[in-house]
Amino acid sequence: MTDTPDNQGVDWEVQPDRVRIWEDEFHALHISVDDEEFADVRPKRAFPLSGKSDYVSFLAEKDKEVALLAHPHKLDKQSRKVLNRALRRMYYVPKILKVDEITETMGVGHWHVQTDRGYASFEVLDRNSHIRTLPGGRYLIVDVDGNRFEIENVNELDERSQTMIAHET
Repeated sequence: MTDTPDNQGVDWEVQPDRVRIWEDEFHALHISVDDEEFADVRPKRAFPLSGKSDYVSFLAEKDKEVALLAHPHKLDKQSRKVLNRALRRMYYVPKILKVDEITETMGVGHWHVQTDRGYASFEVLDRNSHIRTLPGGRYLIVDVDGNRFEIENVNELDERSQTMIAHET
């Protein structure tokens, strides 16, 4: 393989016709580029917040990038199916539908919410760096454990939920 600009020994941009992706019986993801195989890799979108998926990076042990796949939508059908399933698992983000309560203790926000997957409670340490306001009334909230929650459009929530969120942001 050719060197990347940081000399990690991987192609900077791998085309889909050179790639095959599959899972083993333990659901570990594998990728082969030409004849070189990498086991137990994790896919990572290059632009996860925008939703654009023209590039997917594959990370191995210690977050070493082993391939940067261009245009994953052009993969063969089976590889595309496996990759899409892995990305859904990797980027699972519950959608907040209603805020029941937000309390604060010593600077830590305690959120109690209803999501598209049911009730959830979590803590937010620093609202300035862990609550991101995005275009269109969208919010991305990261809790103390690194779990992410999304509000697709705050203006579509009930008035009480909107008031509590406005207070936190």
